[in-house]
Amino acid sequence: MKHTFTLFLSFLFVALSAQCESLDIDRTGWSVHSFDTEETNGEGPNNGHAIHAIDNNNNTFWHTRWQNYTAEFPHFISIDMGAVYPINGISIRSRHDNPYNKAKGYELYLSLDGETWEPLQAAGDLIYPNPNDTGQTASFEFGAVNAQYFKLVFNTNYSNDNHVAISEIKATQISGDGCSAIGQNNQVLVFNEIEQHYTTDNDFELSASSNTSTPIQYEVVSGPATVSGSTLSLTGEGGVVEVRAYQEASTHYYLSEAFRSFDVVDLSTIQPEIITRITSAYPIEMPSLYAYKLIASSVIAEDEVLSISNMEFYVNGELLETEEGNNSYFAWWTPSEYGTHNIEIKSYASNGMTQSLFKTVEVTNTINTREVTTLQNAVIDFGSIGSQWYYGTYEMPQFVGAYDQILAEFNVTCPNVPGGCDDWDRLGYLQIKNPDGEWVELIRYITPYGVACDHELDVTDFASLLQGEVEFRMYIETWGTGGWELELKLHYYQGTPEYRYSEIEEVWHGTYNFGDLADLQPVPQATIDAPLSTEEASFRVVTTGHGWGANNTGNAAEFYYANHHFNVNGSNTFEQSMRVTCNPNPDGCTGQMGTWYHARAGWCPGAIAKPYIYDLTPHIGESFAFDYEFELDYIDYCHPNNPECVSGVTCANCNDGYNPHYRIGAYAVYKSNNPLGVLSTKEVQPVIDNKLSVLPNPTNGIFKVYLENEMQKLNLQIYDTNGAAIKRYTFNNAAELNSYTFNVEDLISGVYFIKVYNEKQMAATKFIIK
Repeated sequence: MKHTFTLFLSFLFVALSAQCESLDIDRTGWSVHSFDTEETNGEGPNNGHAIHAIDNNNNTFWHTRWQNYTAEFPHFISIDMGAVYPINGISIRSRHDNPYNKAKGYELYLSLDGETWEPLQAAGDLIYPNPNDTGQTASFEFGAVNAQYFKLVFNTNYSNDNHVAISEIKATQISGDGCSAIGQNNQVLVFNEIEQHYTTDNDFELSASSNTSTPIQYEVVSGPATVSGSTLSLTGEGGVVEVRAYQEASTHYYLSEAFRSFDVVDLSTIQPEIITRITSAYPIEMPSLYAYKLIASSVIAEDEVLSISNMEFYVNGELLETEEGNNSYFAWWTPSEYGTHNIEIKSYASNGMTQSLFKTVEVTNTINTREVTTLQNAVIDFGSIGSQWYYGTYEMPQFVGAYDQILAEFNVTCPNVPGGCDDWDRLGYLQIKNPDGEWVELIRYITPYGVACDHELDVTDFASLLQGEVEFRMYIETWGTGGWELELKLHYYQGTPEYRYSEIEEVWHGTYNFGDLADLQPVPQATIDAPLSTEEASFRVVTTGHGWGANNTGNAAEFYYANHHFNVNGSNTFEQSMRVTCNPNPDGCTGQMGTWYHARAGWCPGAIAKPYIYDLTPHIGESFAFDYEFELDYIDYCHPNNPECVSGVTCANCNDGYNPHYRIGAYAVYKSNNPLGVLSTKEVQPVIDNKLSVLPNPTNGIFKVYLENEMQKLNLQIYDTNGAAIKRYTFNNAAELNSYTFNVEDLISGVYFIKVYNEKQMAATKFIIK
């Protein structure tokens, strides 16, 4: 996709001569002449009214009406300055207490009598130093015009909702010997944005418009381009082009000019980037000279027109046979001897550019039990740090047939943050990124009630991923009542494994509703096809049930002991009983508060959720359909999708929203004593970190939620500070969510949290109800 790059845009006017200057107009005699709306109740006694836009107090503001009423754009306010001034500038300060509702798109009109407002004198977008901060000032200037009244019309804001809040409006006048308004008006020139271009692009037309009939002319100020009339031609070189559009001055109008800048990209100079987990920090350990899998991927900028055409691996200058699979390239290399070897990874791009990455590695048969610390002093605390995530990249051993067990030691302690350890049982998971860019769940964890605990889990099934340089991330759904400090040590135990090689492949990963009559079996059918040479296969699944209370049936899914099934080619093959005894705690996590002792569906507070493991070896050699079948007898009669749900009859509130669901992480594990073939090819969609905002914030209970990036089939939940989900909504996509107006006036004043999520993505933020 081509992106627009704009250096700046200005609407211009006459340049001041050396002796002229702009001075603030005294606001003593100012008054509000007219306005469209004001919020007289919802912003407190000292805010909301239009008069606060000119009361010389930065701590008050005018706010267009929003409570129990939606006033659409445009909004306007007109000011009577009490006398005629040669006005030539306006400045607008945003509200002091939050960054929302900043005015953006504006128009300016001037008048001598407060009735005749034509012509338009200035227009554009207000530019603030930091649109995300409070108390920001945006200014613009124009050619001096005698006027007693000015009117500002606002067409958009930076919050993408329907409101404007302004703390102060000021104006300037031209001043100095011989400096005055000379009877000219301003030409409002709008120069349309110019998108990014490539050096090989054809000529294209520039586009601008004006409120006058004065001809618009163009010139290239700088950069690799020329212009003839309105046709711009590129010279074939890369760089930044700045173009000026202008209208000459006349007896009736000031000179007007505007500028646009855009990138010209030379595709032939863009080099690919290579990503590999191969590291020089550890040797490659193998008791005999076995084949070792070298793996890497490559990316390139401007990937809508450029691509990676091939990758190659060289060891000591010798080209290896390279294969492509699942967004990466790999080669099997059998070292000829122990010692130091030089690896070159080479990437070829469609533009003819190549890139090489060099690694020096030692191959050794000296193998020792190792301990590698990854997460260390990793703190997650939504209250003070403001994040439920922790990311880190770590280097680990590289090996074939060297270790027969990898044990994860997961230590959870109380951090030095307000509240210390969170008092509640929070969902968490630790993930690692595989070479294809997917996040693979290593550990599912539910935090204990307010105490520190230590845990262990055998993660040998993930041996193929726990090698070299790997990115980790940890998520804990904590909401500000304390947090957690994390440490993960991986113990690699020297020994001869039953199988030297393994691969792990995602089958399902995400959150799926339970008992929703509209979709009783929401987990999609998967196809399992073991790679060539597989000798043993297993299915490893972690399922944890969540949701309970009076507003779902049977305290599901947390306390409902369902029996699920896994079907091979439609035949019931495996059963899964969703009951875990929590007293005694499976991980020995003692001293907890709360109801830690109740048995739950697949998990316990203060314990790693242990995987259910099933043998798929009998099905090696066949590609088969694999289904996850939730218990057939369960239906949630409190779900809004259930036509039999009647609030106050079948449950307290059919629209409460905290309906049962399962968090599922399921993987197929393949093992062999011979190098394994390529996993089943599937398209990996990159997961984009999303940003969430609430507007206005603080709110009186009526607000909008804005999600920055696209998300499909999403859920939205509102939580209190204890982490209790108190409201839940569903939307088809981000656009539907962004256009929805929330009304939670039934909630008491305080701090709340919003989480938006679907099977693959999630975003969260905090808001305040006044």
